[in-house]
Amino acid sequence: MRSLLLLLGLIVLAMPPAFAGEKKPIPVTIRLHGEGNEREGESFVTQIELLNPSKKIFIRKVPVLNERDIKAFLPFPGRDGMIGAYFVLDPHGADKLLQFTTESRGQIATVMVNGRVAAAMRVETPVKDGIFLVPGGILPSEVVRLEQEFPVIGREADFGKKKPKPEKEKKTPAQ
Repeated sequence: MRSLLLLLGLIVLAMPPAFAGEKKPIPVTIRLHGEGNEREGESFVTQIELLNPSKKIFIRKVPVLNERDIKAFLPFPGRDGMIGAYFVLDPHGADKLLQFTTESRGQIATVMVNGRVAAAMRVETPVKDGIFLVPGGILPSEVVRLEQEFPVIGREADFGKKKPKPEKEKKTPAQ
């Protein structure tokens, strides 16, 4: 009987946190991929299709940047009717962005948001300020989730604070 209780206790402890009661919001993935070459092999590159201009290119499977490199962001209306954003990177991410933009001049950099192509840009100059620009391709629902994960630039002090609930109007007795 004791061994059965011990086994039952171990099973309960090993249960995934999904049964913990509180659901975490689905995270937003933001990845910057460099242009690859078909000769690098399918283990290292994958083919994607760009929409404007309509073109097939190869990108490296391992991203240069991801959402773990982001410290804060600032959304803005994008030119494609969707939303663009500036992302402030941590020092490690800023170094990776500088190295990538220095080495990859003239190549295409592709931004993937939640696994879909959000933007593709030609690398022209090194980015030295640690700010990663996504000119468009972000959905409004993704911005809402980003606001839950990262502070908005200029409002970092408010990040993580619970918003006060609106007070209900008090009813006064009719006279």
